[in-house]
Amino acid sequence: MAEKEQSVGRWQKEFFENIHLFKRSGMTEEEAKKILQKFLYLSSVTPMPPAMDVFKDPNSLEQVGVYTAPEEKARNFMIEFLSPIMKFFTVEGIENLAVLKPLIGKYPLTLISNHLSHLDAPAIFQLLYHASPEGRSVAEQLVFIAGRLAYEPDFTRLGLYMFGTLLVCSKRDMADNPSLSDLMTKINMRAFRHSQKLQSEGKIVAIFPEGTRSRDGRLMPFVDTVYHYVANKVVLPISLEKTDKILPTTSLLFNQVAGKLVIGKPVLVGELSRKQMESFPKHIEHLPFPEHGDKKQFLIDNLALLVGQNLNKHQHGIYRNLYSADARDQNKLIRIPKEPKEKIVIIGNSSMGIAIATILANKDVLVQVYHPDASYTLQSNEERRDLKNYSLYKLPPNLTFTSDPEALKDATLFIQGTNPWEIHTVYPELQTHLMKNKAPFFNVVKGFTSSGLILDDLQQALGIEDDRIGVISGASYPDQIMERKISGFEIAAANESLIPRVQKLLTTGYIFPRPAIVPTDYKGVQLGGALKTIYALVMGIVEGYFNQTLGGNVDNSLFHLSNRFFNEMVKVGVQMGGRPETFQGLSGLTDFMLSCFGTDAKDRKTGYDIANGRPSEKMSNGFYGLKVMPNLMKIDPEEVPIMYAAYEAVINKKDVRKVAEMMENRLSRV
Repeated sequence: MAEKEQSVGRWQKEFFENIHLFKRSGMTEEEAKKILQKFLYLSSVTPMPPAMDVFKDPNSLEQVGVYTAPEEKARNFMIEFLSPIMKFFTVEGIENLAVLKPLIGKYPLTLISNHLSHLDAPAIFQLLYHASPEGRSVAEQLVFIAGRLAYEPDFTRLGLYMFGTLLVCSKRDMADNPSLSDLMTKINMRAFRHSQKLQSEGKIVAIFPEGTRSRDGRLMPFVDTVYHYVANKVVLPISLEKTDKILPTTSLLFNQVAGKLVIGKPVLVGELSRKQMESFPKHIEHLPFPEHGDKKQFLIDNLALLVGQNLNKHQHGIYRNLYSADARDQNKLIRIPKEPKEKIVIIGNSSMGIAIATILANKDVLVQVYHPDASYTLQSNEERRDLKNYSLYKLPPNLTFTSDPEALKDATLFIQGTNPWEIHTVYPELQTHLMKNKAPFFNVVKGFTSSGLILDDLQQALGIEDDRIGVISGASYPDQIMERKISGFEIAAANESLIPRVQKLLTTGYIFPRPAIVPTDYKGVQLGGALKTIYALVMGIVEGYFNQTLGGNVDNSLFHLSNRFFNEMVKVGVQMGGRPETFQGLSGLTDFMLSCFGTDAKDRKTGYDIANGRPSEKMSNGFYGLKVMPNLMKIDPEEVPIMYAAYEAVINKKDVRKVAEMMENRLSRV
């Protein structure tokens, strides 16, 4: 919070505006003024803890140590100060404190919590202290792990004296101060050893496993260093909501908000000594280490679930796809079904293929992502995440990866999730299996192969029958699907009876699929998704050109041209075999508008970069589709001037300005 202390005078002036909050809590104006004055005074006279002296004299580490004891005067004042501020906070799970109390002093205990605010540690102490007699005894034993930078501002240092603290240094702090990295490493080692000593004395070590505050309120990855503080210990999970709303980072004005603290059930993580295990209560939940795989990663991920299970679903962050989107209980974890209703194989690891896999995993099904790269599939399984597209997001247990073509043998549904330029690397070993297994085969990737539509190409190469094929398409970014933002698809199939089954599998609390306008026009639905990638690329080029030549907001120009672009897209789509009415659906007009004007549209961004002389090194569906388009149709400047102009600028690398002027002249005559 050092950024708030630009000057003492400004800080004090703004801080005294909090008088209105304390008056609303029942204080007189004089009482409110006194408590604010006292806060300012104590903040200014509260000394830097001796542990911080080691940065001035590294040789004093052994003598000074890293532990700072609580200070009763500061504790009593902060309890008084925070009471009106946290008036509308509630505490849930108080009964779990009674379960924890008999364990204090007998077994090593660690409290973990999500991290939203500089006030989280004082808030946890405050709320536990007043929750119940058991809560007070827990609060009084707390020792928080605190980063070096938390001690420096007066504003935060006072609050840290409410409880014991252990000084540590973050990886970021070490990277920013390489000359101190050796000292910081010694400090961290000393802190861990001291934490074990404190736990043996009955203290409860408290840690924020995210390592820093979440800036959007959602869970971030838990840092691996937390492993040492929780392995082979009893863990008490705490979940916080709205502490970040008490004191915004841009202000010194407190807010009274209706937040809460949820106390989870204590859990034994790992194993205790043999003697301790003999006396350990059987009713306490136990999270043992797995026999195989990365034990550290397993433990860290499960800690995140212990905290996340009591958070609002919108706070689950990178762990959101581990929770069922179908259940009324928003925190029900997805499990591996004992009797799966479907065995679905996603062929390929495109971003949309992985996103669809996470949707399907909400059902009582098994989902496997096939890719021939054995090292990729092995590591993705071990780390429970897709390393190529979504390395942050944790994936549910019923979604796995495989490089074994035998996985296709007993699949009940195939999802084509391979990018068009990668088909030749993924499918060669699959033909026999796809011919023997007659399960439905649905495509979810938009774009063209070198010889046509993806399904047409695969049908011809692999001999897949007409009555098995279908397409799932719509105005959806896969990245936002992974974030569980509301999206939708439309479904078309040669065999219309397959649509309800696929629709049911895709329907969740955030995905709303429906049959296409012409349910059997799977070619038209494909064409809408494939062609819009090209026209979104062109729109990006035009936007970049207009921004350079006209400057400012160019929405008038872009939306005027969008009608021309869409009409040409429909014209091309009908010529290629789609029904004209199909292009008015989700995979046509709606997807076209999202791709041309959506902030996250990859093809539009690629076009914009091209117009600005920064061609993207990463392949996009629109770029590849435009590249192979001469194999599929004649690009006549009189018939399809927009596509012709794009081809000239992108593939033939003609001057964008000249191409844009040529297109403008042509369109003005249409």
